[in-house]
Amino acid sequence: MCRKQLTPVWFLVMSSFAVAQAQPANDQVLRALDSASALVEATEADYGRHDMALVEPLEQLANQLMTLNQFDQADATLDRALQITRLHRGLHTPAQLALIRKRIDNFSNQQAWADAREQMDYLFSFYLRVPVALQETLIDDFLALAEQHLRGAKEDTQIERGRHLSRIHQINQAIIYTARQLYGETSPELAPHLYRQVRHIYLFKKGFDEGGRTRANANFYYPLRGQTFGWRKKQFKQTSYTDGLWLLAQIERLYSEGDSADPIGQAMAQLYRADWQMLYDYAAEAKNNYESAYAALQDAGVSQRQLNRFFSQPRVLPLQRFHSSVAAAIGSDSSTAESSQNSAQASAQASTEAMPTHRLSFEEWSTDYPTTSDPLLLADTAQGDPDYALFEFSLPNENESTFLYKHRYKQTIGDAYDVRLLDGFDGLPLGNEQAMARIEQMRFRPRMPEGVPVESQIRLQYGIAVAAD
Repeated sequence: MCRKQLTPVWFLVMSSFAVAQAQPANDQVLRALDSASALVEATEADYGRHDMALVEPLEQLANQLMTLNQFDQADATLDRALQITRLHRGLHTPAQLALIRKRIDNFSNQQAWADAREQMDYLFSFYLRVPVALQETLIDDFLALAEQHLRGAKEDTQIERGRHLSRIHQINQAIIYTARQLYGETSPELAPHLYRQVRHIYLFKKGFDEGGRTRANANFYYPLRGQTFGWRKKQFKQTSYTDGLWLLAQIERLYSEGDSADPIGQAMAQLYRADWQMLYDYAAEAKNNYESAYAALQDAGVSQRQLNRFFSQPRVLPLQRFHSSVAAAIGSDSSTAESSQNSAQASAQASTEAMPTHRLSFEEWSTDYPTTSDPLLLADTAQGDPDYALFEFSLPNENESTFLYKHRYKQTIGDAYDVRLLDGFDGLPLGNEQAMARIEQMRFRPRMPEGVPVESQIRLQYGIAVAAD
């Protein structure tokens, strides 16, 4: 039997005294640790050292140790609970999965990424090898694993970050397959999972654009379609663009075929296609699709009042989630205090100004991926408290006809121009010019109150990711 499993309880109890001396901890936390230790001792006295009744008390004790950053003791405790579970339920049983996920969290918290990756790989292979009940909780399990890899993509060693992104790509595919089995090939329930993959493809694209080690990771880990060598920049951009369009076309088909035909959902998918074209600088195509999507929503019976409200504010691209209706998108805005405040401010100004100032906010997900937000939106995965800067700029109402290169205009309806830094960056290594360049790299869905892009004035609170210590 594993030596770790035999870690005596009295050693864990004594750790509470070391904690009290090593770091500040309030009395409530220390009492909780003592209580959890006492429960393990009592359960062990009643049932013995290897009974399944010990698993829950051991997990509670591990939680308290993790709270106090006692990572080694927490892992020893979790390992013991895991060995007991395997002894009674078998080596390959879903009963152990929650404990493995908790071990991954513990390793991640102490930045022991080699150990965390080993457990993540085991967990993913478990889902592929061992029959698991086909139910919605399986999708939740995949999402939890993706979240852990997402953290690794920011905090693991630079050379391993691309490996985490590649695994997330595989997990997304597994989620889509599971959703197809659960809901059917043409169910609209597939749409959010397909769109998650769209956003992840864009993350790879931004990594490739960034250069250096980040580009190398994207170049190495994005599926190569059987090629022998890595991607070239133009080829990578075109392939990832086509992959995203293909997924968005699948979403559109969900709302255009079979019993689930929904003209509003189909028009919304067309709107997201225009967003994707804007992100890849196909501005003329994007403008046409924006206008077509607006007309399709009108034809589908969406009220003019709803359309005016929905299209009255510019939006940072890519949008975080796919919404299959105007009402759902408006409801999502209203559920966020910041968005609600922004809408209220813009509406108040619109009544008195010919061109209102729209107040938006954005937070970078990672220092490796500037101008990219959290690609999974599962939990608080911020990389430290961001530093904020305040910018003001405009969006034009037309695409200029001057080409810099194919399909790229000097100024488009989704590009920021006349960028001004109003506040921020004092004492930060990021200079003003570099900061404004980031805004110029961003793309926006334009304001379209009557179905046609109009000029907008934007004030953007921009959160800059700060590298973890």
